[in-house]
Amino acid sequence: MKLYGYLKGLSTVLLLSFNTQQNPIHKKWKLVAEERSYLNFDYTRHEGSRDRLDSIQNETVQFLPDGTFKSGDGNGRYTLTKDSIKLRLNGKERGFKYVLNQSKLIMESDIRESRFILRFRLHMEE
Repeated sequence: MKLYGYLKGLSTVLLLSFNTQQNPIHKKWKLVAEERSYLNFDYTRHEGSRDRLDSIQNETVQFLPDGTFKSGDGNGRYTLTKDSIKLRLNGKERGFKYVLNQSKLIMESDIRESRFILRFRLHMEE
């Protein structure tokens, strides 16, 4: 009977430790650049527009484990699924594909316009 109690206690501790492991996205990120690309509907480069890369200073986004985030635009909610993140802020929702690579986070979103696809890519660092 002591063995059963010991195993039950050990499994509870293990389950709690797995549940509290932090997702690598749960931290404060510095937004360092915003990239805009213009694509044709077959995802080749759109000739009529110039791509643009703007550096950004003093902007941060913090993703918290409870599904909320804090940013210069306000506080909102987010949902993670596999390689996607959906942000909800001020009644608006926007989805991004994201890639975590060591201390860098890149979030990408496409918006279909009438003549092209506008791709936003946000570059963040720890």
